[in-house]
This record gives sequence, structure tokens and C-alpha cells, in this order.
Amino acid sequence: MRYHFQFTVLAFSALFLVSCGSSETEKTPAKEEPAAEKALAGNATKGKSLYMTCATCHGQNAEGMQALGAPALANQEPYYLKNQLQNFRTNKRGVHEKDAFGAQMAPMAKVLDSDGILDVIAYIKTMPSPTIEQTLEDGDVEAGKNYYNMICGACHGNGAVGIEALFSPRLVGMQDWYLERQLNNFRAGYRGMEAGDTYGAQMQQIAAAIPDDKTVKDVVAYINSLNAE
Repeated sequence: MRYHFQFTVLAFSALFLVSCGSSETEKTPAKEEPAAEKALAGNATKGKSLYMTCATCHGQNAEGMQALGAPALANQEPYYLKNQLQNFRTNKRGVHEKDAFGAQMAPMAKVLDSDGILDVIAYIKTMPSPTIEQTLEDGDVEAGKNYYNMICGACHGNGAVGIEALFSPRLVGMQDWYLERQLNNFRAGYRGMEAGDTYGAQMQQIAAAIPDDKTVKDVVAYINSLNAE
């Protein structure tokens, strides 16, 4: 939940000139694919074979496995999956001695090259979003909503759907046990402290200011309530 006091949204507009009185029919230019989609274009067929290694922990349909501490991937945004896989590959994540699950993930990510990352993501995005089951029971939804809107929403957006321009992940649709663990990892400095992890460092500073475990549970409880909507 990286917090920015100010961010700029760039808007682009296109001007189409139509020549009046011309007898020739002008061809409509082909629609340009967004730059972000071009950058994340991968081969899902190749990704399917690469994903076999991932399925051991994340499940055949990228639904995640709590017993192995592996989150769902199928409902996460491609830009965030790419960023985190690259972080694992380049030792920006998963290197802290107390981040046991991150340490398990790091060598798996290093098997992939840049094209392999895009291919795996392309395959993951062919999978349906999994059903998310609530496991936390003692959070205050209303208190969590207030805290989320005050601290988290500026980066993660209304409805916790993430904001690509800020590289903030989608939170709604993620398992509550995973969200709780990652918030506490940030709070404890197990994540977001490595050199080069710019966005992680921003998040770590915000998470470190979360006053107590109860507030973490309250925020996660609020995100759980969004899953049900």
C-alpha cells in the first residue's frame, strides 16, 4: 500500500482531421495496441509448459495453496506479476533470512528469462479467477475501511483493484492469509528493504506505520468484504 502525497495522471488525446469536399474515401488507421499490453505480450502456449514448475505450489489453475504459502496468481494484474518475478530474479525480494516463503520462490523465478516471464504470465491470464475463501475471522470491517480509505486507497485505488501507473497490485481477490503475511513482512522489514526495490521501499514505509496487528486484520477484513461484492 504505497502512499504517495502527489501523483500525476497523464492524459493523451488524438485529433482526427477530416477533409471536407474530398471524393476519396479515407482509410481508418488500424487501432494501436496499448504500449503496456505490447510490453506484456507473451506466448501462452510456451508459458503452459513453463508453468508446470509453478503449479507445484500455486496450483494447476494458479489458484494458490495455503498449505504451501503460495498465493493465487490468476486474478493478479500482469504488470505486477512481471515486476515481482523480476524482483525475485534480481535479488530484490526473497533474500531476507526470515522470509521463508520468499526464499522458496526466488530460485524458481531465476529459472525464467525475460521472455519466459512474459510467456508464463500470458498463460496465467488464460485461467479463471479462483473462488477466494475467508480464513480470518476477527477483523473489524468498518475500522478497516476507514484505515484503507485514509492510508491505502491513494495507491491501491477504490475497491482495492490496484493502479498500474503506481505499480500497486490488486488486493481484492487475494487470499486474506497472504495479505496478512505480506503486510506483516513489510512491517517487520522482511520485505521492501533490498536495494533497487523502489516500490517495495515505499510500501515498507507505509506498512511500518501501521500501529498494531489488529489494524492489519481490520484492513484485511475490509478487503475480504470487497471479495464478497
